[in-house]
Amino acid sequence: MATGLLRVLILLLLCAEAVAGTSKQISKRTDPLVRTLEAVYAKSMEVALTGDVDAYWQYRTVASKERPPMLNRERLQLFAQMLPPLDALQFVRMDTSRGMARALYRWPRTDMARYTVIVFRNEQGEWKIDSIVVKTDIVSNPREAEMMEELRRRAAAEQSSN
Repeated sequence: MATGLLRVLILLLLCAEAVAGTSKQISKRTDPLVRTLEAVYAKSMEVALTGDVDAYWQYRTVASKERPPMLNRERLQLFAQMLPPLDALQFVRMDTSRGMARALYRWPRTDMARYTVIVFRNEQGEWKIDSIVVKTDIVSNPREAEMMEELRRRAAAEQSSN
């Protein structure tokens, strides 16, 4: 009985090591996977600028269609205009595991740290975009931080009055 339990534990450990071993971090923009995924993103943004919603969703995962933002022609074009092309951003790194890649890019801003995080998933043999998130770190300039806090207070007060 103890031998069987020991065999199961060893098997579980080996499986865990195999899964952990499939993840890696890429730090060079010239890596073939990075270039492939950047091309997927670029094509999706080209299509988004045209406002062709159906064509745009061909570059996104099935799951992403169910999450906000809900896009129509006008919103899709606005969304694409808000995001800079990846070649205008500094590539930081890409974390990958089986069927998933998470790319991190830094915006060229000196007044604040802003990042774009793009998650790609492999669906039926094709890389597709699962999510695009832009994150901004806390403003380090005290005056700007004060202004941001005032804007947050006003927005909260406005929201609670509605």
